[in-house]
Amino acid sequence: MNPSMFAMLTGALARIDAAVTPADVLKELLSILRPFGFRHLLITGLPPPQRGPWQREILYDGWPIEWLKHYLASEHFTQDPCASRSRLVGQPFVWHDLLPKKMTTGQQRVMGEAAEFGLRNGLCVPVHEPRRAPSVVTAAGEHIEVLPEDIPILETVCVHAYRALRRLRDQVEQSRQITLTDREREVLTWIAAGKAAEDVACILGISRFTVERHLSNVRDKCDAVNTIQAAMEAVRRGEIDP
Repeated sequence: MNPSMFAMLTGALARIDAAVTPADVLKELLSILRPFGFRHLLITGLPPPQRGPWQREILYDGWPIEWLKHYLASEHFTQDPCASRSRLVGQPFVWHDLLPKKMTTGQQRVMGEAAEFGLRNGLCVPVHEPRRAPSVVTAAGEHIEVLPEDIPILETVCVHAYRALRRLRDQVEQSRQITLTDREREVLTWIAAGKAAEDVACILGISRFTVERHLSNVRDKCDAVNTIQAAMEAVRRGEIDP
């Protein structure tokens, strides 16, 4: 790596480390990507399709609006060869590395329609971390100019930016961390185990009104529309055991 490229890379990583908002991180990442012809960016987790709406895992959506609408309406996520490969491999790859003859008809359709929306070629940088579903940083454009020796540099910046965005998002979530009282946890644990409110009242020696009041407080703290959602959120955040 030549000295000027090394200086650019270390400077970019330092500025990403110093970023205090997602916008600061993205500004730095995009400033590195644009000279290579990348105009669109998507940073997202890659949950299994059967786990529900994948778009809840998006950290940054910089896709063309009409393409994302079409992608969602067509349920392309289940057929997207870039998503499939990113789940399996840890190395970056350029879209043109995906050979049409090795794709299914559905996968070919996804890539063909992406090109129609101005995403003719791109770079996927998979991110695999312990205890997390795979994620990917994907940059695309009409015409990109990326040499093999550029890819390690782009990978380094993309992964660094991803981790910075994840860190900032986790900090926001922690600031909103719910804190249930011991009694609220106790009530919710019994409800999650399938007990009715009157049963919980009997078990704990309190009135049903008190049980309902605790559950109302729990729903408020979890920002949940019902008790089931509150229980799921409490499990996710470690407030109660599954």
